[in-house]
Amino acid sequence: CKCVFTGINVNANYAAEMHRDANNEGPSAIKALGKFKGGTLRYWPKDRQRPKPPLESLKKSDAVVMDIRPKLVLFDGNCAHAVDKFSGERFSLVFFISRGYQKIKEKDLATLRKLGFQLPTPKLVATMKTAAREAYE
Repeated sequence: CKCVFTGINVNANYAAEMHRDANNEGPSAIKALGKFKGGTLRYWPKDRQRPKPPLESLKKSDAVVMDIRPKLVLFDGNCAHAVDKFSGERFSLVFFISRGYQKIKEKDLATLRKLGFQLPTPKLVATMKTAAREAYE
């Protein structure tokens, strides 16, 4: 799937507790770097029901555990996810699409395009959401 993102979080030695991203469109990609043990991504791909249940009600056995060192991994950040405990030095890069990306002023869009930025479109975001969902079915 072609992927385009509007932001990148750079994390150093951070093991995120279970959470759902609130201010992004969902499709996210993550990659871990460094010399560490543990630190896998625990992800609940079926956490799609509305309204969202409390995080505490999700079963650990329903999570997919992913080693995010070998390659960039696509997932839906609006579904519950967490980082397992680790030892050593761990960095992660999390690519995401900010909510409200459609509100960028046309003048600013033109400047970004002129500089070579590829920007998300509603159609591309929908395609990325589908790819993130289908990757775990």
